[in-house]
Amino acid sequence: MATPVTRTAQVAVFAGLRGPARTFTYGVPEGLSLVPGHLVRVGFGPRSVSGVVTALDVPYEGALRDIDALVHALPVLRAHQLALAAWMAQEYRCGLADAIRAMLPPALAARARTSLPAAKGERTEALFALTPAGRAALDGDARLGARQVATLRALALGARTGGELREAGGSAVAARALARRGLATEGVRAARRVPVEFALGEDDAVRDAAATTGQSGALEAILARLGAGDAFLLHGVTASGKTEVYLRAANAAIGRGLGVIVLVPEIALTAQVVARFVARFGERVALLHSELSAGERYDEWRRVLDGVADVVVGSRSALFAPLERPGLVVVDEEQEPSYKQESAPRYHAVDAALALGRLAGAVVVLGSATPRVTTYHAAKEDRIRLLSLPERVSDLPLPPTTVVDLRLELKAGNRGTLSRALRLALERTVAKGDQAILYLNRRGFATVVLCRDCGYVAECPACEIPFAYHLDGSLVCHRCGRRADPPAVCPKCHGPRIRHLGVGTQRVEEEVREAVPGASLVRLDRDAVRRKGAHAALFERMRSGKAQVIVGTQMVAKGFDLPGVALVGVVNADTVLNLPDYTSAERTFQLLTQVLGRSGRGSVGGRGFLQTYLPDHYAIRAAAAHDYASFAEAELAGRARFGYPPFGRLVLLQTQAKRQDTVTRRAESYANELRAASARDAEVFGPAPAFAAKRAGAFRMQVILRGGAPLRVLDRVPPSADWTVDVDPVTLLG
Repeated sequence: MATPVTRTAQVAVFAGLRGPARTFTYGVPEGLSLVPGHLVRVGFGPRSVSGVVTALDVPYEGALRDIDALVHALPVLRAHQLALAAWMAQEYRCGLADAIRAMLPPALAARARTSLPAAKGERTEALFALTPAGRAALDGDARLGARQVATLRALALGARTGGELREAGGSAVAARALARRGLATEGVRAARRVPVEFALGEDDAVRDAAATTGQSGALEAILARLGAGDAFLLHGVTASGKTEVYLRAANAAIGRGLGVIVLVPEIALTAQVVARFVARFGERVALLHSELSAGERYDEWRRVLDGVADVVVGSRSALFAPLERPGLVVVDEEQEPSYKQESAPRYHAVDAALALGRLAGAVVVLGSATPRVTTYHAAKEDRIRLLSLPERVSDLPLPPTTVVDLRLELKAGNRGTLSRALRLALERTVAKGDQAILYLNRRGFATVVLCRDCGYVAECPACEIPFAYHLDGSLVCHRCGRRADPPAVCPKCHGPRIRHLGVGTQRVEEEVREAVPGASLVRLDRDAVRRKGAHAALFERMRSGKAQVIVGTQMVAKGFDLPGVALVGVVNADTVLNLPDYTSAERTFQLLTQVLGRSGRGSVGGRGFLQTYLPDHYAIRAAAAHDYASFAEAELAGRARFGYPPFGRLVLLQTQAKRQDTVTRRAESYANELRAASARDAEVFGPAPAFAAKRAGAFRMQVILRGGAPLRVLDRVPPSADWTVDVDPVTLLG
């Protein structure tokens, strides 16, 4: 009699292991029916831990521990998700288990002990109402405390929840005391948590509006491919109605029984976009975002798994929502670098979305006014289909923009951060009662050395990128490692006014208050919105017109639709432009175009001002002219010259150690191995200090691979566990 063959299963184990999560092989107990994607419990050392079955009947010789138990009867990962995890592991050089773990909510391992808990469901909130006796007490002379009187008055005016009572000066505690006296009643109602910033009710104004010619053409092309799969770049100028295209395409998809995923770069910064999906699709929407606790995120994920929600809106990890039949994937503002994960697995959500579209037969729509030139190049080569929205909705014109040469301002004796033209425009805008945005295009770390007379920037002669000015007073090239001393005078014009560049928010605020002392001013940057809900409160001040002047950093460039903004002033357009990174011109053009697009969205019209020391730079000229095509042409020509994406691929390898000599030896040794194995597949640059050369007490070095097939080089000489591998990095300034 033949001995029965023991079945095996490969399981991605989540056990809090140091380093990458790993897969292990287990035996499948007789009678246990498994498929890939099932959540199981397995023995791991002395513990029982969670894991996901990734494959069955894998070859193995030797004794095996059996799987302990099946946690849930249905798979927690769909077949297309497992295929996407395998693609990510191969493409981004991460462990398969790391890719799978990224697809599951953080609270899953803690909750899924013996079974998969249902979502905790709708939270409840207390609901109060006034009784006839309470109304009589309010009109009479019953003995009541001040808070109880305020609560009765609030109830009489229609307040019902504890939050509404608080806003009206009452309280839930007082309402319960009134209920015990028969002056009020208390009940409960279901209350799913939807953050206040997403509870906008403005959607219906455009729900039934006639589509523009561009919108109609885009929708026709997208809907024709639903169920079959395809990839599109929806390239529309600011305020051209891209969101309405997403909404109508999503409505068509769910009408055909298909699920929808909508990715936004940072959910708090795109509240209006998210709110329109909530308003349009209501309880069918699951929100996966950073404002949720781990438990709340699990509940939203479970609503998708159970089929309760079929429209998923969130940041990059929302791509991994367990929709049964994903039919439409939208990536809004596809150019945003926040779509790149900074820790393992270091995937790019845009490229992963395109892979998901291929694997699941879904339509993928990448939307942007300023797409990455790599995406635009792919569209020009017909690898994805280009859809254009060249006009703003309602025929609103793009704001005319004046470029202000700050070198001339200095020569005229103006040492302030606001040019004379921008200051005058700000005074006139405030006097008319309109709103203005002042934007600081800055970053919080090392700066460049720039001549304020002629605009010369100190560059590495070998790499033709700006040197970075370090706190020790030296100039460092973060591409090749070359060092230099900052010049005492400008090498080009021999002027003395050459120094590292930087403008602070506080100084701009002071000048604004001096120029328009009566205007209400708000600051919008990371520090200003650190507290939960602060972003929504600031946005409401701007939307209502209570704030006339908004001073901010990159946050003001994204997601705002404020019809009252008639002026946008960019205080200094050059700081990102001069960062020593291959994407610096692209990021500058994108940010400037986005922030200038905040102006002129209403009947008051608008205009923009760009202050710069480099008025002839192609990124500045193109942003001022709202001319993406000319920018892309110039940028792609430069990329082709040096072999940067899309004409080559990049891999950023970084390592760190507590001792500088240790990390230097390790980096030099591995760089030499890579050079010996590179053949013609890639160039090897470095080692050089990382842009943040020291972090948390550790010295950091990096090596860069650039070429047609850098992953082949890694296959020949795999990095040790001391290295992090970032394939297709969005920046080399890590």
